[in-house]
Amino acid sequence: MTENRLPSNILKPDRLLALLLCLPLLCAMPVLAQDQQEEQVRVPQLQYSHSLAISSPTVASIDRNNSIYLLDKNRNLTKLDSLGQVQVVFSPPFKGRPASVEAWNPLKVLLFYQDRQEIMLLDRFMRPISQTSLADYGYTGTIRAATLSSDDSFWLYNESDFTLSKLDQRFRKATIETSLGLILEKERLDVRLLREYQNMLYMLDANGGIFLFDNLGNYKSKLPFTGLTTFGFRENELYYLQEGKLHFYDLFKQQIRSINLPAGKKYLNALAGKRHLYLFTDKEVEIYTLVP
Repeated sequence: MTENRLPSNILKPDRLLALLLCLPLLCAMPVLAQDQQEEQVRVPQLQYSHSLAISSPTVASIDRNNSIYLLDKNRNLTKLDSLGQVQVVFSPPFKGRPASVEAWNPLKVLLFYQDRQEIMLLDRFMRPISQTSLADYGYTGTIRAATLSSDDSFWLYNESDFTLSKLDQRFRKATIETSLGLILEKERLDVRLLREYQNMLYMLDANGGIFLFDNLGNYKSKLPFTGLTTFGFRENELYYLQEGKLHFYDLFKQQIRSINLPAGKKYLNALAGKRHLYLFTDKEVEIYTLVP
């Protein structure tokens, strides 16, 4: 008896059926890949609004209501609404320029005077709430960076003994103290900024990157973004300037998206609000609308 066989170049019925079932998925794959690529490159466009004169590009902050705070040309701390219109001006009672301003909590705006080793808090009307001399709490050496914690204490970095501490004014002492010399390379530490955000403390080292600590001062990890002088937060993203772009790092997905900035300008700082972007040169801040 002769066995009837199909030619080798003809698919068997069961394999042909499987191929026909998979055909719609195979056809859809290029479309899905194209949609994913478009999602990755979809970034807002910048529409220029106006500029304001400033005296410092790095002493600036944005609060959770999208108001911004900066030093005007007379070194007064000026609060602007999201459109860049002046709301309140604070003239400090003494000479000197603050090393940093932190306004995420608009009810307690922090001014840190490194030269005086003092911290001043302002209310939402830019009226002084308190003025703290760190020497009165036994701090010696030089406090290089300071920020407000969620429990109204102060996180402080002492560059003289390489310690990170948390000052609780209620107990008039440091309730947390971490020796960074045992964890990090203290010879290379160049700490520029402290920020607490979503129960984590972020410490910017210009040489090593951004170091993360929990709310008890325990070292957790590092973000390898080196060469920075400042950074900020917007929702679940940390953003920073580098190589003519503004980069947004998703704290949970660990992904980066970037916005190209206007060419021909050297920007030293940036603040990102919900609908506006503020780009700082050495003499002015340029205000842009984010167009989807």
